[in-house]
Amino acid sequence: MIRIGNAQVSLERREAFLDGKPIPLGGRAFEVLATLINAKGRVVGKDELFSQVWAGTVVEDNNLQVQVSLLRKAFGDHGLIQTVARRGYRLAAEISVEAPGLTLAASPLGALAEAIEPLDESAAVPVLVLDDDACVRSALGRLLRSDDIPHRLFASAEELFAAKLETPYACLLLDMHLPQTTGLEVQDRLRRLALPWPIVFMTGFGTIPMTVQAMRAGAVEFLTKPFDEDQLLALLASVRTRAVAEGRKWRHARQVEAKYQRLTQREREVFSLVVGGLSHKQIAKQIGTSEVTTKVHKKNIMNKMQSRSLVELVAMHQVIGARPEGLAGA
Repeated sequence: MIRIGNAQVSLERREAFLDGKPIPLGGRAFEVLATLINAKGRVVGKDELFSQVWAGTVVEDNNLQVQVSLLRKAFGDHGLIQTVARRGYRLAAEISVEAPGLTLAASPLGALAEAIEPLDESAAVPVLVLDDDACVRSALGRLLRSDDIPHRLFASAEELFAAKLETPYACLLLDMHLPQTTGLEVQDRLRRLALPWPIVFMTGFGTIPMTVQAMRAGAVEFLTKPFDEDQLLALLASVRTRAVAEGRKWRHARQVEAKYQRLTQREREVFSLVVGGLSHKQIAKQIGTSEVTTKVHKKNIMNKMQSRSLVELVAMHQVIGARPEGLAGA
């Protein structure tokens, strides 16, 4: 949970409270707030705010001004968001991170993920190392510390999953052969948990079928021990950058899923028909209702999904259709 003066904000749950009471914020206003929080006092230009809040949508400048005004009013503090002439906006209040009683923050990485989501760069992406060989863990720990890379070391799959590191912003160095399990089984479990961590497999010996199976399941690379330290660091640089992109996609999918859960069963049916290109008349005939009712359903869908165009609605529907197994229940 992030504290801003007398207010508290959870970026993960998309909730805000003032003196313990919920603050009703629309989706656009919350996205503006989240972008300013993640800027950590930096001035955020209008172009950046538009790309973050209205991605893929052409809107007028006054839309941003309206959302900023709504935020100032909701928090009861006109000075909360400072207007910087010809540059943009910045959050003028001091920000601190509280330890939220969430599974995500039960580990040392939890508060980090809550505070920096979404990441502006890969420098804060932690490298998780899972290897049952203490010598390998120790060597990798020294290497990562020498390069100031945040990391956690795990001796078994049980340790990793017991830590409940549900941040989307991480990457994993994963030993293929582990006590009581395999790296491929760990990879499958992470997939079922809908965690988007890029995975680099490590093994003392590997086979072509094993490598093919790992890569088909989404592994970034398959390294044979021992490996060159400089090459590993270079690889991790690209993998951590990829982790940022994958984490942002994960975060966006979670936001779309949360909006989709607000729809009634009938609205979900109409949603699919609308993005399928059917007219109001065709939809009304198919679901056995009037065109007026169909238009009302569509309007409700647009409002609940916080979509301003059919193109944006289609993109959201594609996210819903491509969601990883387990996301709906996350």
